[in-house]
Amino acid sequence: MAIARSYATGELAKISGVSTRTLQFYDKIGLLKPESYSGSGYRRYDDAAALRLQQILFFRELGFGLSEIKAIMEKPDFDLLSALESHRELLKEKADRLGELLTTVNRTIRKLKGEKEMEIKDYYKGFSDKEVEAIRKEAREKYGEKTIADSEARVTAMGKEKWDALQAEFGQTYHKIVANMEKGPESKEVQEQIARWRQLMENFHHYTDEMILGLGRMYSEDERFAAFYLKFHPDMPRFMTAAIEHYVEGRKK
Repeated sequence: MAIARSYATGELAKISGVSTRTLQFYDKIGLLKPESYSGSGYRRYDDAAALRLQQILFFRELGFGLSEIKAIMEKPDFDLLSALESHRELLKEKADRLGELLTTVNRTIRKLKGEKEMEIKDYYKGFSDKEVEAIRKEAREKYGEKTIADSEARVTAMGKEKWDALQAEFGQTYHKIVANMEKGPESKEVQEQIARWRQLMENFHHYTDEMILGLGRMYSEDERFAAFYLKFHPDMPRFMTAAIEHYVEGRKK
């Protein structure tokens, strides 16, 4: 059985990141009432009040005024779980917008510094224009327009210097995999490099395990991608697929 918590005004202010004056004001306008008052007038807040404060702060982050928040939270049909789920979706949308703004700011900073920008064709280096369009079309159909647009935006935003450094890291990872191929795709040495490969891939997009598995199988099943890994070793496409399958399977345990 969980033990109920009780917070003094200063404690709740420190936990939530708001000032004690803000908590006092919320009490004054009836937006957040304490659980109790001591004989000396000190406020004490319980877990329910802390959760209510969390909701208030979420609404404030989303641009709602205090009077609007009070009206919403005092509705008879107000449901905490539904509100949290709604906040989650709205915050994800806001994070996406902020990500786009950050990309634009970074691109502008690099331009003002005279740094060379990445071009999306560099992302698909080694493929013909026809192959690039086919790959992009297939990816959009499989993962959605927004996913591919976000991924390509990350690439163009990172700049040539970071791109070159990232490609060098990928190359080192592939060479280490080849050096340990005789130990098998399940070996500790190979799996460490696959984990590093997956970490590097996050520079382009946040990949789920299912997406990573799909990429791994594509490396041996799609001759366009297999051709890239053949440059490292004749068995590299098949080996990468097996190593990635083992990596994903291991994460399920």
